[in-house]
Amino acid sequence: MKTIKVIAIEKRATETYVDNLKIFFDDYANVDGICLREDSMNNMVEADVFVVSNPAIFNYIHDLIPNDSNVVYIDIAFYQKDIEKLTTIPKRSNVLLVDYKEYAAISLVALINEYGINHINIVPYAPEISIKNLDEFSIAITPGLFELVPEEIEEIINIGYRKIDISTITSIASILNISSFDFNRKVIEYSEELCNRSKVLSSILKNLNKDQIYIEAILDSIDDGIIIHDQDHNILHCSKYLCKLFKKETQVTSNCPQDVYECCQDLLKMDEVENYFMKLNDDKINTVVTKRVLNTPNKDKNFIIILKDAESIHNIEIGIRKSMVKKGYVAKYNFDDIVYHSKSMKDTMERAKKISTLDVTTLIYGDTGTGKELLAHSIHNNSSRKNYPFLAINCAAISENLLESELFGYEEGSFTGAKKGGKKGLFELAHNGTLFLDELSSISQRMQVKLLRVLQEREIMRIGGTTLIPINVRVIAVTNENLERLIDEGSFRKDLYYRINNFTINIPPLKDRREDIPFIIESIMQSHNSKKQIDANLMNFLMNYKWPGNIRELKNCIEYLIYMGGKKLTIDDLPPTIRLEEFNSFKAKVSGDSILFDEEKIMVNKILEICLVRSIGRERLHTLLIEQGHDISEHKLRKLLNYLKEQKLISYGKGRSGIKVL
Repeated sequence: MKTIKVIAIEKRATETYVDNLKIFFDDYANVDGICLREDSMNNMVEADVFVVSNPAIFNYIHDLIPNDSNVVYIDIAFYQKDIEKLTTIPKRSNVLLVDYKEYAAISLVALINEYGINHINIVPYAPEISIKNLDEFSIAITPGLFELVPEEIEEIINIGYRKIDISTITSIASILNISSFDFNRKVIEYSEELCNRSKVLSSILKNLNKDQIYIEAILDSIDDGIIIHDQDHNILHCSKYLCKLFKKETQVTSNCPQDVYECCQDLLKMDEVENYFMKLNDDKINTVVTKRVLNTPNKDKNFIIILKDAESIHNIEIGIRKSMVKKGYVAKYNFDDIVYHSKSMKDTMERAKKISTLDVTTLIYGDTGTGKELLAHSIHNNSSRKNYPFLAINCAAISENLLESELFGYEEGSFTGAKKGGKKGLFELAHNGTLFLDELSSISQRMQVKLLRVLQEREIMRIGGTTLIPINVRVIAVTNENLERLIDEGSFRKDLYYRINNFTINIPPLKDRREDIPFIIESIMQSHNSKKQIDANLMNFLMNYKWPGNIRELKNCIEYLIYMGGKKLTIDDLPPTIRLEEFNSFKAKVSGDSILFDEEKIMVNKILEICLVRSIGRERLHTLLIEQGHDISEHKLRKLLNYLKEQKLISYGKGRSGIKVL
């Protein structure tokens, strides 16, 4: 829905103008207001039309609205009946004009004079104005602000709060391309009550056939060629745009000029069609034609022909796609956002950059958390499609039926709960852009068939639809599964695999490119403006940890350290989940050692469990073990600690450093 933003200084004025505009535009646009005296306007504000109370305000707000914004300044008017009240005031009377501010009172006096009320002496008044000779005034005029009228005034004439002039209404309607029967009716009724230049317009409108006015206003407001004709091929009405479409200079009213009429002969003889593509005017004009029977009250069989310029449809579509980019359907990352130093990642990035310039379906392999989606974003932003939408969907996160409707869209009434008018799917929305399919291996065999058809034929059909819709979309698919294994198991189609497997990118896991870890950590620390230092033992741990969750797990770990650790980050600051994971790996390593007796393995795991929580001295460790009911001598403890040190599972220092799990 369109948006109209009213901007005025005072709250009352803002509210009045908003209420005034809602009478006309509530069915077509969201109308709200900003009061500069009370509302904050520090950030950029967007709207289809900005309605500003006076030009002076624009100097204040022009940096806070987009440069290409539609701005309409409010012209003020009053109802005829309210202005007529002033004609009854005796000549040469001294009259106060009471308003909330001095500038408002002065402008209102000027407006009343423009209506021809010149037989009385009107003096502007507001609370900040001091009137010395107030006893000379017995009459006050005010737009409903009775509380501001001085007590000494005997008679108060309420002229009602200022209304928005019809010229402002029509200017907004023109920008929003509004010209419905109901809207025009409201405009006419409103203009009949106003007392200004629109009063003259109202008088003219009264003497004309209103039905004819409505018809011609509607026809002329639409940027389509429109022809209404009877069953005998007589043209009853045609629009002004018809001349432009046929490249004719003649100005059309309701009757069709002869040169345009000659261009329309093939159209008049056509049967009913819907969105039929044809060339007109000696194959010079590419046009989309719709022709329907026009139902009329007198039951005459008339026809309406709507002609759309194919180029304009294409331009509208491009505009819609670009607006989607503005709405956030964009790729957020570039290749520069990917941190790497290892040779394996350098090779991967070089291959990804080459593939990004090719307009081909791309398959990205990689374990969980390796940055597959980030790479997909980068590929899109380095391609010729970068100015068009980038849409993503996780195929494993939703059911098969919902996935189908999300990808292909649906027609109205195709299933229970389907939206009125249907819905475009992601393939349509991503037209000219990129569709990112995460967890491709999870889709069903049926969906695999449909996806294969899209990739081969470049066309889709909505659920419940009967028409094939051509699309131009690049697909980037992602999986962490071995598709060849899935083919052997019968869960993934061979033909789809061969269709998407030509241009593949394999992202190595973090454990295979440990030299990247310090650079990734530094990047994460910089993004959080952290000045904390990582001690050598912790860095050694981070470099040697397996990182089953890859970069995602590393990022979460570093963020935990930043927020929960001290100024100097140590192993003791690690997240409990990682410490537990590491402890379990220690246990597995110890359990598989044939040198130790079973009871020694149990004791070693207990030692690791205690030391994993915190650094501890040998004597304190021995005391804790005894307190927990373990019968172990100091000699035995030293032997087990030396074993753990030889296995590089702990560091065993003297003094306060104590025993630490590596």
